[in-house]
Amino acid sequence: MSDLTTDPRHSSRQLIKDTVDPALWAQNEAFTRRLVQTMQAHRLHNHPILDAWKAGEFTMDGIRLVHMEVRAAFLEVFTESLLRLMQTTSQLEPTHGYKAKLAARFLVQLNVLEELGFQPDAKGTGDFVGHPSLAHYWRLADAMTTLGLTEADWRGHQPSPEAAATRRTMDENQDDHLKLAVLLAGIETVFMPYYSPWAMNSLKVCPALNVPNGYHSVHVEDDEGHFVDDDHSEDSWYVVRQALTPARYDEIEHFTAGLLDIWAGLFDSLLARGREMRRAA
Repeated sequence: MSDLTTDPRHSSRQLIKDTVDPALWAQNEAFTRRLVQTMQAHRLHNHPILDAWKAGEFTMDGIRLVHMEVRAAFLEVFTESLLRLMQTTSQLEPTHGYKAKLAARFLVQLNVLEELGFQPDAKGTGDFVGHPSLAHYWRLADAMTTLGLTEADWRGHQPSPEAAATRRTMDENQDDHLKLAVLLAGIETVFMPYYSPWAMNSLKVCPALNVPNGYHSVHVEDDEGHFVDDDHSEDSWYVVRQALTPARYDEIEHFTAGLLDIWAGLFDSLLARGREMRRAA
């Protein structure tokens, strides 16, 4: 029991692994490793918008646009999607048993807690501390306020066709546990290189964003080059491996390729619009 309370991530990952036949787990792990390689080889993972942000090309208006578009496309429903993933673990129980459902739900909850504003107690007691204002979505709203956007501004923003298409990938895959797990694992994996460059350009046009616990400090790597999303990404792939069957490999490969192309279209659009704003400034 002591292991369960002192290392919940390791314990739940092992429990998830134990709910799958070892040979199938090895096969699924190899498949997901190839899927990650596909994601990292896709142009989205090294999109030219990253170099534009590193160079500080985006103006204040361009950065405001990025925040509103990304919110509309992904972030408004990201936490809800994690909560939904906890619910859809019930699809595992008939084939994998009750332990499979509970272990997966427990592991996803670790990510949910941070999204909602909880943090591990810095004193190392094993408890969580926090406040609703530390929720990632709250911090995003605070960042947009600092950028001069009111809630009415970002709620009234009309998403581009590319942002709307991206949002549909979120909204239309809430009921299939495996697809939802792949979608969320994909987000945790493919966008990891985006956080620091986006923060760099945002802080360049708006230094007031540089505050403790600000939105652009949430996903940025620490001094040792570690992202909290490294853990979330691997957690997500454990959930995927548990739900996978070889019968769905082809379907998931095509599903993933479609996601990557749609998401890349959003950042193609943002880069073009950001540069147009810069020329017009």
